[in-house]
Amino acid sequence: MFNKYKRPAVNSNEIMPVLSEDKAGTPLTNHLNETAIAIQRPSIISAGAVLDGNFTFNGILHLDGQFKGNLKADKITIGKSGVFNGKLNADVVVVMGNLKGEVKCRELALNTYSNVSAKISYDSIKIQPGSSIAGELICTHKINL
Repeated sequence: MFNKYKRPAVNSNEIMPVLSEDKAGTPLTNHLNETAIAIQRPSIISAGAVLDGNFTFNGILHLDGQFKGNLKADKITIGKSGVFNGKLNADVVVVMGNLKGEVKCRELALNTYSNVSAKISYDSIKIQPGSSIAGELICTHKINL
């Protein structure tokens, strides 16, 4: 009666769109329980936002703004306009923008045009052509013989 526009219904089984993919269209996602992560929508720090400090978040975080400090989450995606400077700790890190500092993660994906200058500890890494990386890479993956 008051609003002639209706909000579309949200299907709780809807899967979150893939945030990145390679040139062949193959998703650069994690090997975690895809179902658990897929039904959780990311929280977004939008372009234009500037944050400074410490932030811990249980879930998925998409950064399009600027963040300086310590950041911890289950999965962190730094968008094309995203800028991160500090210590980053997550199971999965996807970089499309700029990252500087120190990173501890299980899986790291550097997409085309990403710019990374960091000390990185990781189990697995995917680097797209066109990405830039400088710093120290420490593979923490343990091989069982």
